[in-house]
Amino acid sequence: MKRNLIVHHGLNFERTIPVYLSVNPTIINNVDYDGETRSVAVDVGSESQTWDYSDDAAWIIVKNATKVGDDADVSIQCFANDTGSPRTGHVTFTSDDCSDVVVTVNQNANPI
Repeated sequence: MKRNLIVHHGLNFERTIPVYLSVNPTIINNVDYDGETRSVAVDVGSESQTWDYSDDAAWIIVKNATKVGDDADVSIQCFANDTGSPRTGHVTFTSDDCSDVVVTVNQNANPI
């Protein structure tokens, strides 16, 4: 979702700063059962816009997350899957005044 933030400078000048959050890709499939690191691109409206993330799986670690500014490549590291079954986890990216973006991570099972 894209929105604009109006910033007032003095009496007669205002500047519009776009406010949005975009993450690509939003689905990561076929993560190796031995563990693997994949990247997503985080894009926001300006270099001063802050963003954050959370995950719902103990086997996922997010790295290189600057949490401010745009054009960030964020690494999503997945630990080895020793459960015997495929598994799915999620990383949710957030920024004020924007819709959340959820990245779904699907990891393969060990082909015993």
